[in-house]
Amino acid sequence: MPETRRHFAGRVNRALDDPKLQQALTHAMTGLRARRNVAFESLDFEKGRADLKQRRRQNLDHLPELAQQFTERLEAVGGRVHFAKDAAQARDIIGQLCWNAVSEHGKPGQVRPVVTKVKSMASEEIELNPFLEAMGMEVVETDLGERMVQLTHTHPSHLIAPAIHLTKEDAANVFGTEPTVQAIQQHARESLRQKFIDASVGISGANMAIAETGTIVLVTNEGNADLTTVLPPVHIALFGMDKLVATLEDAVSVLRMLPRSGTGQIMTSYVNWITGPSRSADIEQSLTIGVHGPSELHCVILDNGRTQMLVDPEFRDALTCIRCGACSNACPAFMAVGGHQFGHIYNGPIGLVLTPFHHGLDQADLPNTLCTQCNACQEICPVDIPLPRQILEHRRRGRKSLRKRALLGLWERPGLADKALRAGAPLSGMLPGAPRLATRPYRDRAPSPSGQGEPLTIFASCMVDRMLPAAAVGLERIARAAGYDIGFPKDQWCCGLIAANAGDFDAGYKLNTKLVDSLRDSKGMIVTPSASCFGAFTIDAADWGPQSGAGIAPRFRDSTRFTLGLLEERPELVRLPGERPRVAYHDSCQSLRQLGLKSEPRRLLELAGYEVVEIPDIANCCGFGGTFSIEWPRVAGRLAEWKLDAIQKTGCTIVASDNPGCLLHIAAAARARRQKLRIAHVVELVAERLA
Repeated sequence: MPETRRHFAGRVNRALDDPKLQQALTHAMTGLRARRNVAFESLDFEKGRADLKQRRRQNLDHLPELAQQFTERLEAVGGRVHFAKDAAQARDIIGQLCWNAVSEHGKPGQVRPVVTKVKSMASEEIELNPFLEAMGMEVVETDLGERMVQLTHTHPSHLIAPAIHLTKEDAANVFGTEPTVQAIQQHARESLRQKFIDASVGISGANMAIAETGTIVLVTNEGNADLTTVLPPVHIALFGMDKLVATLEDAVSVLRMLPRSGTGQIMTSYVNWITGPSRSADIEQSLTIGVHGPSELHCVILDNGRTQMLVDPEFRDALTCIRCGACSNACPAFMAVGGHQFGHIYNGPIGLVLTPFHHGLDQADLPNTLCTQCNACQEICPVDIPLPRQILEHRRRGRKSLRKRALLGLWERPGLADKALRAGAPLSGMLPGAPRLATRPYRDRAPSPSGQGEPLTIFASCMVDRMLPAAAVGLERIARAAGYDIGFPKDQWCCGLIAANAGDFDAGYKLNTKLVDSLRDSKGMIVTPSASCFGAFTIDAADWGPQSGAGIAPRFRDSTRFTLGLLEERPELVRLPGERPRVAYHDSCQSLRQLGLKSEPRRLLELAGYEVVEIPDIANCCGFGGTFSIEWPRVAGRLAEWKLDAIQKTGCTIVASDNPGCLLHIAAAARARRQKLRIAHVVELVAERLA
């Protein structure tokens, strides 16, 4: 049965309440990101990404041919290739191969034949270990992290760092050693040595499978891969069909990006290139198979939903993934709750995309709701997979919570929403940590056009109108000072982003279409103080349904670029203070990653006489995420706490941004912990400097 929302929420809350897990996650994620940034100082990330993306896409175009070529090349040197359509068939193939190996190579007197394994997410995908154990075999994970996970009877919580949820004390309890890294490693080394020797089979994955040579490539650090793939008489490599690459050059392109993106290394300690079983012709040039290494190499190539992904234009690019785990390292919600909650067997943002194809939508739809749509995963992805868009596509088909359905139902009825918001405004300030509703929305004070001056239309957005009207007032004052004649069509409501981010594209399309109708007869530029809504209207809405706003989209402007253009052209609009107030600037996720607004808001504040201070953030997201903060208030609150901690380090008492949702969320969190801050929209601060 699918997991219930209540049970899942309990797991999320336990993760948030576990201080050891929280410390482990923040330490690991921030450390991995920092090392990754240093590693890319010696390689142009954008050029490397463009090259790898092109190569991986080309490989996808020729997967059947690559599989055939790989098979021919490997079998020409004594290897065997097996194709498995699903997890069950892959288990059966590997189970039979292990049984054959034990029959031929089993050690006398062994009660349970030993199978050693090097870390393989594909084997986790098909749940191989319990299958082999049910056959009477002793399955031994040899990667230190995987061994810790195996002995604690948990599952990997990260694609490349499977034991980040465990402390050294946890490992010491399992291994029976002192709680030091040295003692744990020494115990693992000593206890695993005999297992390597006794094993009849070694099972690995593959980071790449090169068609032109029949070579599999393993990228590791500990040295256990060498022992697992060389010492046993039989080596089985299990990997997805997406690991096939055409050439050695393609493999090198992966190697340039994978260690840097995953662990922050320029190159890992070991890169194994394995082409067929061990062989030698040193004795009279007579070929012998199985010298010091295995006499058999079997490659099991797994489909298990990958063909379905390949023919789906929305998800095809997910097959270019190189399993570096960088998307997890960048994900703020992952850092808050960990991989056991943020995914299924494959975790992190890529796990949310892969799981419905490998294990069914019901295993992914609840973890999917933990995504804030901050776009950090795509920004850091070494092959530029559109993970946020793919996560949304799955969200469309998944279960919706009652509170989310209720909110969207209200938002689709502007008249009813107007009455509810007005009635609730006087009470909204009584709830700690909740955003405050304006007792007087902007629409009640917005001007009508006078007919004097160049026309300009304000699209306030539903949030600015109802919760942050000061931002619209600031924009109005700036535009009026520049000589514009302000209009505000009173029928305007919502751009549809709140519904689309919740996975309801139909509702998003309806809301967006109503907005287009309300703005169709407006005059001049349409300027909005909501960067998210600007992005939604001009970029996202095309995914929700037939374009109805194409005629007015070119007239849309975000308030930051609009105001910056004014001040650069007419600096006399503002008066500069004698002392420049210090302002901590928060980059909203959409502004930074979707719209590319980085220098513009900082330049704008500086032109208006402010000193901009960078926030040393560890999460790069405040946790608002639209309906995310309503559905998961405690997770959103954790991200806001990290943001406030970072703001506190700046010493600033003023915080600015260009996104109303972020401002409201940060302000509510600051009130909840009694942190005295002024939270203001950029245009509010600029309006205060008008001459």
